[in-house]
Amino acid sequence: MPVLRIGTRQHGFTIIELLVALVIGLIGSLAIMQIYVGSEAGKRATGSLAEAQGGGMVALYAIERELQQAGLGFMHLAALGCRLQSDTSVIKLDNVPLQPVTIIPAGATQTDSANLWGIPPGDANSDMIAIAAGDASAMVEGTITTIAAASGATTYRLSSVLGLANGDWLLLSEAGKDCTLTRVESTNIDGDVTVTYGGVSDYAANSRVLHLGRAPTLVVYAVRNGTLTRCDFLASDCTDAGQVNNTTVWVPVANDVVAIAAQYGFDTSATADMTVENYCKSRVPPGGQCPATDDGMAAPGMLSATQPARACDWARVPIVQLALVSRSGQYEKEEVSPASIKLWPDNTNDAVPPTTRGPVWNVPDRHYRYRVARTAVALRNVIWMGAQSTC
Repeated sequence: MPVLRIGTRQHGFTIIELLVALVIGLIGSLAIMQIYVGSEAGKRATGSLAEAQGGGMVALYAIERELQQAGLGFMHLAALGCRLQSDTSVIKLDNVPLQPVTIIPAGATQTDSANLWGIPPGDANSDMIAIAAGDASAMVEGTITTIAAASGATTYRLSSVLGLANGDWLLLSEAGKDCTLTRVESTNIDGDVTVTYGGVSDYAANSRVLHLGRAPTLVVYAVRNGTLTRCDFLASDCTDAGQVNNTTVWVPVANDVVAIAAQYGFDTSATADMTVENYCKSRVPPGGQCPATDDGMAAPGMLSATQPARACDWARVPIVQLALVSRSGQYEKEEVSPASIKLWPDNTNDAVPPTTRGPVWNVPDRHYRYRVARTAVALRNVIWMGAQSTC
């Protein structure tokens, strides 16, 4: 028969065993938390970088889209590079060279000779880009005057007024002279056009009158306070330094954009063939090369040159390349970026053109992550004009 034992004692965990289990549990919890924190940090960094990269691509697309239209309506040697005069009570453009694209280099002050449009500087280490083009209704070939007109004239006899409508913008031009930006007030069946602002020069018969359409593009892109902004000369005075923080004048395009860098692509062959041999920010004459220090302070379109020389400069610039630097919104505890970023690689081998010196961008805060978006934009209206034998 089984023996019934009375008073048998039950044994549990000792205090030491409990403490050991508690320590093991705490170590496990700590490891899990470390993994979770690291995962969340990585997730935030990845998401922030993706957002910055997406914003940078949107910003680059906005500039690229307008660059593709640059020069529409005024690609003619009589007008390219002309000193533009306008009714400053309507549009604040005066004494600036008319060209498809103007790169205003980083470091140029508002009154610097390299700041051809007189734009207030944006953020440090960032270029600004001005773009000029007619709209889709522009008559690409324009028309000509059939009778000479004296300076200040407001009526011109044209070979054709077909396609002109009241309010359209016109460019009165003649090789070697200043050109006039004005608007159509009225036309008649005899070929006369009355304009709102009289010509600033006397224009001979057969002078070129170029049609820019109802709403031409005269805009500037600049990085201001870490945001890509756009100013439209038809709507605002982009030269007013007191308005640089006014978001109705400098309209935000994309946040977390910290820099733009751009270069012109020059056809420097002895006989123009629209093939780029050099990418530079500074002007490169036929047969020349990029300067060792390419700061853009001797830009194409410099007003010290004659209008025909400036026109030939622009007949040799079929491409612009640019890079846009965007920044993540996530501040990192450690430094996660290098002290400088090469925006595109160098090619200094003259035997294998095109040569280029990729700019180095100095990182202002290494606790953020940066992304670079780069593109080269063909200036289709320059290309369509074709190689000019006189240049």
